[in-house]
Amino acid sequence: TGKIGLVKLAERYKGAKMPHYRLVDLRHERKFKKMKGEFSSELLNELETTIEQHRQAILFQNRRGYAPYLTCQECAWIPKCSNCAVSLTYHLYRNELRCHYCGHTQAPPAACSSCGSTNVKTVGSGTERLEDDLKLLLDTARVQRMDLDTTRRKFSYQKIISDFEEQKIDVLVGTQMVSKGLDFDHVRLVGVFDADRMLHFPDFRSHERTFQMITQVGGRAGRRQDKGLVLIQTANTEQTVLKQVMRYDYEGFYAQEIQERQSYFYPPFSRLIRLTIRNENRAFTEQAADLIANRLRQKLGKQRVLGPEEPIINRIRNLYLFNVLIKLERDRVNLKAIKKTVVEELRQIKSQPKYKRIDVVTDVDNL
Repeated sequence: TGKIGLVKLAERYKGAKMPHYRLVDLRHERKFKKMKGEFSSELLNELETTIEQHRQAILFQNRRGYAPYLTCQECAWIPKCSNCAVSLTYHLYRNELRCHYCGHTQAPPAACSSCGSTNVKTVGSGTERLEDDLKLLLDTARVQRMDLDTTRRKFSYQKIISDFEEQKIDVLVGTQMVSKGLDFDHVRLVGVFDADRMLHFPDFRSHERTFQMITQVGGRAGRRQDKGLVLIQTANTEQTVLKQVMRYDYEGFYAQEIQERQSYFYPPFSRLIRLTIRNENRAFTEQAADLIANRLRQKLGKQRVLGPEEPIINRIRNLYLFNVLIKLERDRVNLKAIKKTVVEELRQIKSQPKYKRIDVVTDVDNL
């Protein structure tokens, strides 16, 4: 529409070389039993080389904690949060299970509460486990973790940054905190874990966010004259988005993504309003969401109102959730008038004694 311009940054500051990207095929690594935990042989070799050269590495895992969840090896039971519809994340350093949505914590079970088996093991890896494993695999490396758990204390974030800058740390393992705004002289290597999980997250912006995230964290490598290396561990080396990241092909990615957005009528070709209906009773929440969706369809048209549907995580802090999505054309609609209609419908529904207890959260264009 001509409202937004494209600014191209074709070179790095002071002529620094762009990092080289390489995909590590996890299928091949697993087939030939080269994996050590979540570490491919290629990543471990490059980490060893980096440390021998007295350079530094950053490992990016967008998931904190020791393991995403525990599970019983006999009956597949998984400890869940009592307040939210999520599994509890295991944190080794505090030896506790924690919900990352409501903060609920509890001690790890000594035995399965379903079948009584003591064969309960961790599944997957968070930043805490990567840090722990790396200290065993590379016993001479000085490893530090940077995530929400290690930066809670006052000045702890600044202390980690300062130590890394002064080369008191060889390998920095972290979440999104390590991906943005950090400028270090000696970072040779960046390793990316769980790229596939980011790509396949059920959200229409998942490819865009993955492209951004990997590009940002990859940009921490080789910020001076030496060329950096970025290793992306993936089970599918043919994924188009990853190849576009490797080629720095933002415009190619944009051309493909914008075509999909237009085909499926997603932003920037539409405006989105999401209504999240919440209540402690699931059946009542669904009933209220149905009523809201039907009333809005009568006012706005059937094509514009989707749902209600339960989100992936359908209960948080003991409140059940249902979403109603309103998709609107960018042009030819009076957004102000539609917002007024939505507010008025919600007011009328909540004025009924039966529906006074429902809570509705409105999110406009910020999903």
